Amino acid sequence: AAKGVLGVVTYMVPDLEELLDRVFGQAIRHGLDLDFHADETDDVAAMSLKKIAEASLWNGFEGNILVGHCCSLARQPDLAVLDTLDKVAKAGLAVVSLPMCNLYLQDRRGDNTTPRWRGVTLLHEMRARGIPVAVASDNTRDPFYAYGDLDMLEVYRMATRILHFDHPVGDWPQAVAATPAKVMRLDGFGTLAAGDSADFIIFKGRSWTELLSRPESDRIVVRDGRTIERRLPDYAELDELMV
Repeated sequence: AAKGVLGVVTYMVPDLEELLDRVFGQAIRHGLDLDFHADETDDVAAMSLKKIAEASLWNGFEGNILVGHCCSLARQPDLAVLDTLDKVAKAGLAVVSLPMCNLYLQDRRGDNTTPRWRGVTLLHEMRARGIPVAVASDNTRDPFYAYGDLDMLEVYRMATRILHFDHPVGDWPQAVAATPAKVMRLDGFGTLAAGDSADFIIFKGRSWTELLSRPESDRIVVRDGRTIERRLPDYAELDELMV
């Protein structure tokens, strides 16, 4: 098991390869997994994801690696995309998309014109190559993204619309459950199996279209076999946290 996680932000600086070697060296030395914030831009020249995969292979890294955002990949030529995805798959990287924040921030022009792309990375193409993929919320009610409520159902509902997680639904729900739990080394989370702790949520929606059409605010949360009788705090109760 890893002793912790080393978080890294990458930019396409001239000495990126050297810096990545230093990062991987430190992670190996201290037994850490790696979590990268990379390529949150529409700049086709932003190829940190590819460089991270190459550095992992070069250093023989055996820990878990998660790379977030990877927006620029969706803007790059097909041959460049294929080369990057092949290396990501070979290196065993996992990728997390932040669909609400990426949709909100990417292609924001600041000139009163309409954005022309969704800002999300190529999760379908990644999954087709066996690359573990997840979705998450990223920023919540802060200067980068002023909305959200840390609700994974909202994340999945919006991801279904933005990333087309339907027709068929398939196993896409794993992207907010089993897959991130595995990447984070959380044994027993994100799945239901005999003998596991009885931690789950009950919704009223009888089908996917019902589940993803309403907030399901009356959901029932079960923790260790018992329902949690709690309500969401009023916004006024959270004021001191937002100062």
